[in-house]
Amino acid sequence: MQTGTKMMNKINKIFKLLFTSLLIIYLYQPLMAHHSAVAFDKTKTVTISGTITRSVWRNPHMAINMDVTNDGGSSDLWKIEGPGTTILSGQGFNKKMLTDATKSKENITVTVHPLRTGAPGGLLQKITLANGETYTVGEDYEEAATNVQERVIPSLVEWTPPPANETLAEREAKTRPKQLPLVANSPRQTSLGALDPENLNKKRSSAPFDLTGIWSFRGEDRGETNYTSMYGSYEFKPHPKFTEKGRKTLDEYLSYARAGKRYYEPTAKCYPAGMPRVMTRYGALMMLQYPTAIYMVSRLNNEYRVIWLDGRDREPVDTRDNNWNGESIGHWEGDTLVVETLGFTDENHLIQQGIFTGDQLKIVERFSMLNDGNTLQMEFTMTDPEHWEGEWKHTKFRDRTLRADIREANCIAADNELLPGM
Repeated sequence: MQTGTKMMNKINKIFKLLFTSLLIIYLYQPLMAHHSAVAFDKTKTVTISGTITRSVWRNPHMAINMDVTNDGGSSDLWKIEGPGTTILSGQGFNKKMLTDATKSKENITVTVHPLRTGAPGGLLQKITLANGETYTVGEDYEEAATNVQERVIPSLVEWTPPPANETLAEREAKTRPKQLPLVANSPRQTSLGALDPENLNKKRSSAPFDLTGIWSFRGEDRGETNYTSMYGSYEFKPHPKFTEKGRKTLDEYLSYARAGKRYYEPTAKCYPAGMPRVMTRYGALMMLQYPTAIYMVSRLNNEYRVIWLDGRDREPVDTRDNNWNGESIGHWEGDTLVVETLGFTDENHLIQQGIFTGDQLKIVERFSMLNDGNTLQMEFTMTDPEHWEGEWKHTKFRDRTLRADIREANCIAADNELLPGM
């Protein structure tokens, strides 16, 4: 955890150095940050009135629980899921309104897409406060324009290399607080870090493109109509031939989906989405590219990924710390960035709902630029002999946008209990 915190602190400093100014216009993101929308019947709407008993104003979505009197005269607890604060604020609905409505115990009216199971819950579309003010916060909001013509790429900070005869330990002694021990001579610290000035200034061929910027997810086609709405599908289809182990969990998920029920989703318990989902979830993705590494921060749960470009050796299997994003090492092949990722955890790691993976997973990505550097094509080749046969290939796309920032969107497990179907 300490290593990750230090890295994030470094990245935060880099942000301040790189971005002197940004156009701050929020990109509206669709709902469903943690959960599958298959649970909601989007062909139907239900309007109910009642009082709010609990509410949460937080990214990636808000949630309200309402006490609603049913036809029999008794009370039902309705759990309602709404979009994130960016969407709500853009429609004029703010935190104070929600807080006041919760404290006042006055009746409000909401329109929702109901749960398919018939349980009291739904996906928020419209809310009317006690004073009659009405806000449309669901799928009727206007999509923010993302086809920005100009391209702005911040320049890298100029670094001054250290003296040629200076050892790593001497350099560390100048930068590390005196109360902390030197680690330069430890087995994993003898090589230069990606952002070490000496490493950055080593002679390398120029990269054919720069990924620095904010990238919104497009999937395969904006015209797709599925539960990822206008942003296209994040699913990898068609499926490969699954092993008995891989088929078992998928069949279980499909049975839940047909019944309109939620299936086990690790991100709802605040586990990281992991690879490849960190690249294919709908939320905006920030990238900062250096000659030695590409750093990524996802809007969803502020998840972090790094691709090493400095030619480092891969961590030995017997000592590596397997994790959700694995260890990604990339190299350039002409105008294509090829990234090989190994070292995944076998704990709560999914390709998508119902399709689990293990520590044998290997992902090869091929990144290339289209549309004058404004569209990123991502080709995935995935193998996991424990869960499917052969190679599983798919292509996704992201679009460069200047109309988004990465905002804090942390997963709070206790808050997720307020959501419908949980």
